[in-house]
Amino acid sequence: MDHAVKPEDGSLAGRSYPRFGGLASQLYGVKAAAIERGLERQRAAGGRLGEILREQGLLDREQVKGILRAQASHVAGEINKAASPTFPFKGSFSLCLPAYNEQDNIEDTLDAACAILPEFVERFELVVVNDGSRDETGSVLARFAQQEPRLRIVTHPENRGYGAALTSALRAAQGDLVCILDSDGQFSLLNLPELLLKTDSADVVIGYRRNRADAAIRLLNAWAWNRLMRVLLGIAVRDVDCAFKVFRQSTVQNLSLTSRGACISAEILVQCLRRGLKVAEVPVNHFPRSHGAPSGAALRVIAKAFRELPHLMKYRWAPVPREAPSRAIEREARSAGDTPT
Repeated sequence: MDHAVKPEDGSLAGRSYPRFGGLASQLYGVKAAAIERGLERQRAAGGRLGEILREQGLLDREQVKGILRAQASHVAGEINKAASPTFPFKGSFSLCLPAYNEQDNIEDTLDAACAILPEFVERFELVVVNDGSRDETGSVLARFAQQEPRLRIVTHPENRGYGAALTSALRAAQGDLVCILDSDGQFSLLNLPELLLKTDSADVVIGYRRNRADAAIRLLNAWAWNRLMRVLLGIAVRDVDCAFKVFRQSTVQNLSLTSRGACISAEILVQCLRRGLKVAEVPVNHFPRSHGAPSGAALRVIAKAFRELPHLMKYRWAPVPREAPSRAIEREARSAGDTPT
């Protein structure tokens, strides 16, 4: 998440901030020519500018975090100038990250969170669900946890699907506010203040991807899925599946989460809307993946979503169940068998 903005334009969904390359030069003496070469490589092949400069031996991991911290401090300061001091947010905050085969992304994502979040929230935890990864994601997480006590790991012995991983993360989260975010680094937590500012007036705040950085087939699939959710479930939002959302803990506790695949976002939103909760939408930046391949367009993922979709129709035509939160959680836990660490 140390991206420059497609590749480095100094803006973040409408709010300006110091450019990563400029701070690399100002704080750590990286030469302008080296930054330009890094940007050329980023434009040609994608990737994070901080990672590129690290590979070239021009920055180390702590210096990348220092630049992200400076960017976050600037964003918080600019917002606080415009109103009474808002940041850091005084309550507790949970960042929920489902992860499947993210060995090459997860450490950078966690580094960015640990650098950025202290500028925006007073107390936070990182809840990562390792959803049966077949690569070294588990080892990377275990190593990171040795030096970061705010990281909590939930392990699925086998892959259960995005919805199941997100459910485990939400049920483990303890913060007053709970945020879901993908662990692949395609979003920037520098956008988080825009979502947090809406929590005073909204029960749920969801991002929608501005200038979505995905292949054409994924853009087409997303357009069709959004239209289908609007027609079948009455979910009239711009970006149903955007994996950058903030909820109040009370909202999370009252959700019934049964989807194990890609329908989980629709299941969450249809319940919130049927209960009359206020949902606010905020534009967020979206970046290309640096490593690995997204699984959202895989045929097995799409097929699973359509198998689950009929089960969501109950929310469209019948009152949303108002069972006690503890009963919903206990029922899910019986079928989950998660291993927390």
